[in-house]
Amino acid sequence: MAAPPGAGPAALRFVAAACWQVVRGRYVEHFPRVLEFLRSLRAAAPGLVRYRHHERLCMGLKAKLVVDMILQGRPWAQVLNALHRHFPESGPTVRDPKATKQDLRKISEAQETFCQQVKQLAEASVDLASKLQSALLLIQ
Repeated sequence: MAAPPGAGPAALRFVAAACWQVVRGRYVEHFPRVLEFLRSLRAAAPGLVRYRHHERLCMGLKAKLVVDMILQGRPWAQVLNALHRHFPESGPTVRDPKATKQDLRKISEAQETFCQQVKQLAEASVDLASKLQSALLLIQ
């Protein structure tokens, strides 16, 4: 597969630097772009980062997207829709032959726990700040 025009090493470094600035500055509205870049990078260079580390990074970005929606006071239907879009019930799709059973189990457990915490918040939104903090700590 040929690289698109202008997709040389300099362009890759530029996009990686832009993604780093988005994450570092916590510009949540641009996290979907960073996730897309990470997916593309993973497809192009599967051995660059271990499966577990890649999934944890992506999971943290997705979790921050959902948590940010809650903090903005978005309707719970919208939050739960985003939760199901970013964390489908089918679990993570594994495309890395080096992913171990332990990696898959840990990723799956973290996703399930986070989803349960958000669903509990939706059912009875009491003490929102402490529950969000504990949910984010589980992901990290």
